[in-house]
Amino acid sequence: MFELYCFHAEKPPSAKVYPHNIYCFGCGTSADVIGFTQKMFSIAEPIEAVKKLNADYGLHISVGKAPTAAEVSEYHKRIEARRAYEQWEKQAWRTLHDYLWLMREWRELSPKAPDDVQDERFVYSLHHLDYAEWLCDEFIHADRSGKLAMRDTIKNMAEINRKAVHNAPP
Repeated sequence: MFELYCFHAEKPPSAKVYPHNIYCFGCGTSADVIGFTQKMFSIAEPIEAVKKLNADYGLHISVGKAPTAAEVSEYHKRIEARRAYEQWEKQAWRTLHDYLWLMREWRELSPKAPDDVQDERFVYSLHHLDYAEWLCDEFIHADRSGKLAMRDTIKNMAEINRKAVHNAPP
């Protein structure tokens, strides 16, 4: 964490930057990018902070002008696409997690004696447990495109998870 003395002097500094805001553990202040800009530059009005960010970063936002119907529609499409992706990502992680634990459970079905018949699920887990662990690690560290590239694999794992609920072999 970098040192941040944005809201008050504090030793040691204790603030955390999250994707949508910053939080100071010292004073309990939280701010989004506009509020942060207001505090950093002592700007009274949020609109003035927006104008500063617009100018400083070349955002080309038409401040004070109402968006067109096409711009509003495009905005709603982007929001919906982001929500759909976030929902898929959450479900994909659940699928990978469940598959990993399924492989760990099936590994416990090992024969107890040399003459015992091997359970198909145990044999399957021998071949797939390391792969499941690797996929979970890859998913955690992948960016959006990397996660989406795993889509078919995750779909196959979801089918295996579904069959396992009904006690069907893989």
